[in-house]
Amino acid sequence: MSSSSSTILIVEDSFIVALHLKATLESEGYQVLGSCNSAEEALLIIPQKKPHLVLMDIMLNGIMDGVEAAAIINKKYKTPVIYISALSDKDTIQRAKLTQPYGFLTKPFEDREIFTVIEMALYKHSIESKLSQSEERYFSTVNSISDAVITVNTEYRISYMNPSAQAMTGWPLAEAMDRPLAEVMLLYNEETSEQGVNPAQCIIGIGATNRMPENLVLISKHRKEIPIGESSLSPMLDEDGNSIGLIIVFKDMFDKRQHERLQKEVELKRTAALIEGQEKERARIAKDLHDGLGQMLNAIKMNAELVVINTDHANNLSKLMDEAIQESVRISENLMPAKFRDFDLSTCIRSLCDQISDSTHFTISYASHRAPKAIGQLHKVNFFRIAQEALTNAIKHSDAKKITVQLNDENNMLRLSIEDDGMGIPYSKISKRQNGLINMKERAEIMGGKLILETDPQRGTHVLVEVPTQNLTI
Repeated sequence: MSSSSSTILIVEDSFIVALHLKATLESEGYQVLGSCNSAEEALLIIPQKKPHLVLMDIMLNGIMDGVEAAAIINKKYKTPVIYISALSDKDTIQRAKLTQPYGFLTKPFEDREIFTVIEMALYKHSIESKLSQSEERYFSTVNSISDAVITVNTEYRISYMNPSAQAMTGWPLAEAMDRPLAEVMLLYNEETSEQGVNPAQCIIGIGATNRMPENLVLISKHRKEIPIGESSLSPMLDEDGNSIGLIIVFKDMFDKRQHERLQKEVELKRTAALIEGQEKERARIAKDLHDGLGQMLNAIKMNAELVVINTDHANNLSKLMDEAIQESVRISENLMPAKFRDFDLSTCIRSLCDQISDSTHFTISYASHRAPKAIGQLHKVNFFRIAQEALTNAIKHSDAKKITVQLNDENNMLRLSIEDDGMGIPYSKISKRQNGLINMKERAEIMGGKLILETDPQRGTHVLVEVPTQNLTI
């Protein structure tokens, strides 16, 4: 700011000194807005004329002295103040320092001294104003965003929290300041059940950046649980590139998780309806094959035996008809096993293992422990289809020597395990079996459970389905 555009207010109880200062400053191009001899009068003029700088004597007329006036000016108007006083004792200097003045001149002083001090004060105030405006814009932006922002120092103690972070954690900034990060951000992983997750997952250093694990839940000061995500952790660096702390940014994921959960529920209901429709169609086709085509083939066989005179021809034709009848029975059984109507799930899966073992000569061992006798028909079908798909994949692709199937009810969880000792599923080929895997996964999720696939070239493939038994009631 040039001297020609700078305005100055003189607060001086000596008329002679004030007059000399006015003439001296104006000779250098400064604009003197006026002079007054009391702090009270100065505090009335400043908000009206808004000077760029105040020259303040300490001993003034009136009740208030210059130090008291400067404290008010600094707090309310942020106008730079330069003291001009004959007082230079230790107590006065100490009081003056507390008001953060931009200079202190002891009377008498040379004119050149005051020009130097004024220019330095105006320059310093200009730089501080720009910095303050930049900080205000920064904090205004940070405070207005919906993401939670927390900064910590190199000892991982809180140095700042924006309003979103304060609302989510339940900690006001004043209470959270200088507390350990782990005390303010209580986290656990809802997927792994890991407690006390450390939010500071990256090494603070130049260029370091990281994210907190997904599926984290924040426990607020008031014990409210809030799922968080889409996080970032970045180092704070000083102007020399040295680390001075960490910036943590994260979002409240409650609404997004709720939306995703509702979407998944709708999708699962749609898939459940589709699978139920497929099973009903399978049952219809199986019945038509058994009652319709099977009966027709039997009738044709009997008529053929009467019509065909040549015994050898008749025998061959009868044999072909028997094979066709058996094939229709096999297709009908695969579509909808009759066992579903009469036997429990364990018996159905044991029969499936025996049937596949007999027809393929694979060694399939089956064991069951406390499997429920009565579950919903659709649940029974879903477990059976998962076992059927997993066994078919193992026989076709695994080159296994042995397959083990287990159905157990443990800790209120029904578990179906199909494990082979084959060559596993190469990740490059998983996509080729995607439809079968998706079908098994969807059937497990429809029952409120989950499917876990583990595959290793050294140990084979393990398919595990877990469903809470409370979901399987009829």
